[in-house]
Amino acid sequence: MLLLTFRDLVYRRTRFVVVIVLGAVVFALLFVMTGLVEQLHTEPYDTVEAIGAEAWVVPEGIAGPFTALSAAPAASVDVVEAENKAAVVTSRSGLVDEPGAEAVEVILVGHEVGGLGSPPTSDGRAAEVPGEVVVDRTLGLSVGDEVAIVGQQFTVVGESNRTTLLAGVPLAFVVLSDAQELTFGADDVISAVLVEGEPSTIPPGAKTMSADEVAESVLEPLEGAISSIDLVRVLLWIVAAIIVGAVVYLSALERQRDFAVLKAVGSPNRALLGSLALQAVLVALLAVGVAAIIQIFLSQQFPLTVRVPARAFWQLPLMAVIMAVVAGAVGMRKVLKADPSQAFAGAGV
Repeated sequence: MLLLTFRDLVYRRTRFVVVIVLGAVVFALLFVMTGLVEQLHTEPYDTVEAIGAEAWVVPEGIAGPFTALSAAPAASVDVVEAENKAAVVTSRSGLVDEPGAEAVEVILVGHEVGGLGSPPTSDGRAAEVPGEVVVDRTLGLSVGDEVAIVGQQFTVVGESNRTTLLAGVPLAFVVLSDAQELTFGADDVISAVLVEGEPSTIPPGAKTMSADEVAESVLEPLEGAISSIDLVRVLLWIVAAIIVGAVVYLSALERQRDFAVLKAVGSPNRALLGSLALQAVLVALLAVGVAAIIQIFLSQQFPLTVRVPARAFWQLPLMAVIMAVVAGAVGMRKVLKADPSQAFAGAGV
């Protein structure tokens, strides 16, 4: 039975190759969609972790320091009691990397020199004096480049990695005084206080948000986008099921007489069903294998970072096998209905 299955695949190889290619395109898109959802979910946690604070003390009434303009007196730092604390300023801004170019949206983060809020750099060093900036590597800038933020000139002194929010908006890290001037036009206002551990005392009218809560607050505006991607993933699975199911059904129709002969010589239904199921599974697995290669090149063309998780490389094949068996159920019913008497019928009967 196994030999007959492979011989049928060889005999109808053109059809199966076309189906595998079509399925591979669909599965490649599934890989990419999975990578996009993974990136959107992990992006805020990576960025908040890079900033280094375990908790944020922010004014009450705001969802989070990155989703609304937060303002508090700079004296709030003195009120907060914690082992390690530092003021921070966060705001949306625009960065111009060359004269006359269009501004690129960035999230400005002003931190105390050497304190919390200064991210680890993959190249160069952290900002130490006014006029210096560390940018996320997705901006494509290099150490030594000159940029303008709200009309003020800065020199890129370092690059950070995986410091983006809100679906790829890069962060730009400057010293606290620069961020205060650009955001508030004063040096007695900050956005929040970063602390390690749990602060024992916070100012009146303030609240404490854990690092995870800050990350979750950034995810809330993206819930609609994530739900839309999840819907597209469901539709892609339906398309994949239709493709695999159609080829299995056609194969069952064309092999109806073969099944009748095999039944007449005593082959059990489970063996015949297994033959069709094996075809469906092989087509699905080959399509996923080709898709795993295609997604490498496809991911590079997306404007957003695509981070395909390692688990996707076993989850998608497993789900593809289940989908292939379910999708091929209609074709398998043809096997059960095959009449052994057809094996003795003449041609055209």
